[in-house]
Amino acid sequence: MALEAILNLPGAYRVVLEEYPEGVYFLVFETPVSEGPCIDNLQDNWDMSKMQGKEDFGIADDAYHEIPDTHFNG
Repeated sequence: MALEAILNLPGAYRVVLEEYPEGVYFLVFETPVSEGPCIDNLQDNWDMSKMQGKEDFGIADDAYHEIPDTHFNG
């Protein structure tokens, strides 16, 4: 499963949270056409990833919507 929040900020167009066996990746993409993330952090779980989004960018939990997995780290 993956979740996405569109920020449309300079240097941070969108944030993707994506679950893998090792945890949940917090991925920040600079532009709508970025091929890879400019920030790639592994968190232990969904709550920690969402907390990073809230602390770093002020993203509310309800700002995320489900998207197909990006498989960036897989």
